[in-house]
Amino acid sequence: MLVKDFMTPNPVTVTPDKRVDETLDLMKNLNFRQCPVVEDGKLLGIVTERDLRASLSKGEGARVGEIMARDPITIIDYTSVEGAAEIIRSGKFNALPVVSNKGELVGILTVTDLLDAFLKMLGFHEKPQRLEVQMPDGMGLFDVLHIIQGNSEKVLSFSAAPESRKLYYFWVVNCNFGDVEKALRKLDTKISTIHS
Repeated sequence: MLVKDFMTPNPVTVTPDKRVDETLDLMKNLNFRQCPVVEDGKLLGIVTERDLRASLSKGEGARVGEIMARDPITIIDYTSVEGAAEIIRSGKFNALPVVSNKGELVGILTVTDLLDAFLKMLGFHEKPQRLEVQMPDGMGLFDVLHIIQGNSEKVLSFSAAPESRKLYYFWVVNCNFGDVEKALRKLDTKISTIHS
């Protein structure tokens, strides 16, 4: 999965001579937290809502070019989503400008875009439901998994609860919970399930 498939293409930009208060109003209206700063087609920097607010608290009249982060780190549109996530995490960024292999600004990738990408990667865009199974000693995980798979369109993921190795979570799509519970009870009458 590539950045180009999840970035916001052709982002709104501002020029360095734009007033801080106007830029903040623009970003509020569009619900942005950061905005690339471009002049003559060249990416010069990036400005955040926090930068703008801090500048306004010191007085009116400042220009974006005075407070922007210059020469921001960028990523290429053909970067993998995982690679972009690592750059954002290690740099503690909220967003990165995305450029083409010619260096032209083509988009912006935000943390929200990355979360959307990972949800899609995990299959969670399909509105999964969670099934909790409390398993008694001697119960086989793969026996339980086989029953759940047989009564669901998909099992997207499963994991043991951190607080108990006997409690397992299964994320499923279009599960027939009634049939799952009946089949599990045949394996052990003490088994308990909760779905949400």
